Amino acid sequence: MNRPDAIFTDLDGTLLGPDKKIGERDAAAIRRLKELGVPVIPCTGRPILGTLVVMEELGLPLALCSNGGCCYDFARERLLFASEMDHGTARRLLAWLEEEGVGFLLHAPKRIFRSSGATTPPHYILRGDEDGGVITSRTPLDGEQILKVLAVRCDEKEVIRRGKERFSPGEVTICSSERRCVDLNPPGVDKAAGVRWLAGRMGWDPGNIFAMGDNHNDLTMLELAGRSAAPAGAIPEARAAAGFVTAPSGEDPLAEALGFYWPGLV
Repeated sequence: MNRPDAIFTDLDGTLLGPDKKIGERDAAAIRRLKELGVPVIPCTGRPILGTLVVMEELGLPLALCSNGGCCYDFARERLLFASEMDHGTARRLLAWLEEEGVGFLLHAPKRIFRSSGATTPPHYILRGDEDGGVITSRTPLDGEQILKVLAVRCDEKEVIRRGKERFSPGEVTICSSERRCVDLNPPGVDKAAGVRWLAGRMGWDPGNIFAMGDNHNDLTMLELAGRSAAPAGAIPEARAAAGFVTAPSGEDPLAEALGFYWPGLV
């Protein structure tokens, strides 16, 4: 039977519904794909620590986190690759957000830091020193791998506009992943770059992979994949970039899209 080399899917707003749960048909589809030997890889803006619970629930080993900036093997608890932000750039970035009065989270592989007044989302399950506590632009960063800074509770269009005036693409990659949040990644980081890295390592043909996503940070992945889908509630740009508009997030969009492209596969 014809089948994809691999499945890449965004989590929030795509595979997961507003309640952060996966639909029953999609859960069954992932179990069937595992039986068939078709890899399913979440590709998410979440940090590693914010992805752990979903990976445990779905029984999946690999995920691309921080917008494709790193690949983590949850089965072996090891980082396969990571694009790190220069510490000098990170300090300037945090100082700028402080000047703007914008709260932020800083993602490292093993810890999450936050600005004063910012809170981590409830799906970030942090244990012990995984909660790095409050950080400022003056906090020592020695030894930390900085994977992403997330501006929170902000006017995302204005933060993106002002951020692109302040920082060049060679310093920071800036995009939006959800309402009132802006993702600030190391240069060159996007979901397509992460997919290309993993596809090259595994010998997968990008023309025979499937990708699904709903937001600005998913566009490069949707454009790269040979076959793609966006849930019905996705932003217009994602729906336009995708080859198929599938069911809404959390309502089994994966199963419906696979049925469209590969009837009888799952």
